[in-house]
Amino acid sequence: MRYFLLLIIRLYWLTPEKNRRRCLFKETCSRYVYRITRQQGLGAGLAALKDRRRKCRPGYYYINKNAVRMADCCIVAAELLNVKA
Repeated sequence: MRYFLLLIIRLYWLTPEKNRRRCLFKETCSRYVYRITRQQGLGAGLAALKDRRRKCRPGYYYINKNAVRMADCCIVAAELLNVKA
């Protein structure tokens, strides 16, 4: 099953970038989930997917130039994100 998730992600990468949603994180959500799935297995990959999906939704707010409050109310350092305050 691990390889099925990896295949789905690789097929997603074949879609043109203009049709994909821009990721807030420097390591994109799909690359992050792919890396975790390869290193730790399907369960960890699905957990990473759930975590990123919960965080990477519209509704984030800049606390200051060093931190961003994500949609799920967790706080992420701005240096981990692909956006500028």
